[in-house]
Amino acid sequence: MFLYLSYTAPHSPLIAMDHIVSNRNRHLSDPAQQQYAAMVTQMDDGVGRIVEALEDRGMWSNTVFMFMSDHGASVIRRQCWDTVGGSNLPFRDGKATFFEGGIKSAALVWTPWLAPSQRGSHSTALLHAVDIHTLLLAVARDNISDSVYQKEDEATSDLDAGSYLVSVVRGDGGPGRETILHNLVSGPLPRDRVVEYCGGMFPYSTDYAVLRYRNYKLFYGEGLASICDSHFLVTRCDVSNNMTTEVPRILFDLSEDPFEESDVAALHPEIVDFMVQQIERYKSNALNSWM
Repeated sequence: MFLYLSYTAPHSPLIAMDHIVSNRNRHLSDPAQQQYAAMVTQMDDGVGRIVEALEDRGMWSNTVFMFMSDHGASVIRRQCWDTVGGSNLPFRDGKATFFEGGIKSAALVWTPWLAPSQRGSHSTALLHAVDIHTLLLAVARDNISDSVYQKEDEATSDLDAGSYLVSVVRGDGGPGRETILHNLVSGPLPRDRVVEYCGGMFPYSTDYAVLRYRNYKLFYGEGLASICDSHFLVTRCDVSNNMTTEVPRILFDLSEDPFEESDVAALHPEIVDFMVQQIERYKSNALNSWM
């Protein structure tokens, strides 16, 4: 049996059951945080009932259970929305951005096939949601001990799912992916699709890319200036620092600066050049993003 359950909670509008707020989340002083936490509590209760149902039917011992979020919490400023109760601290910003607060999320995997040393362990491997695909195939083929796919070679697209999550579940200690293309907008947003968002117009010039390579994350493209000036950002980014080229670029070293406070593009021009080449390779095969 394959079961996929997508909760809308926690999401705006924040509306939780009064008895959960009063009995289990009243220790929070902020009303929005009370509502947000109560919605998480309700979701947690629902997940618990699913686990209990599987246990009652004798299915839990033959189950792979995965839980994950699609993005970070919305943390846009209060004048934009007065019902924001989430937090991604200490990471920067949140939903609708490509800073770590917007794209870094926790996930868990449980299965009886986990080795004892793996149970309760924590992995820092770089993974993407698409990596679930190969784990599900491995389970379906009863082949979790031997990866369905070999790890990608250089000739394979970095967007294809390799055996990264399978390797984590097996406890191989692999670092996960080396590269993730977080965003690639290859053309301007048509004016008939420009919308008002968070007290201002969504930026028209959106030709920019975001690439993760090992511990580095690069923001690159002509549209970066307007994105960095967007109203929905809690902390604005500055594309004027250390600029030696016409195309804006911002580089963060997440191993030294996980909160993305310091642009180190000028300190690592060779890394920037390599990552720009990778972005241009992707762009050469991409269609206009808004077609």
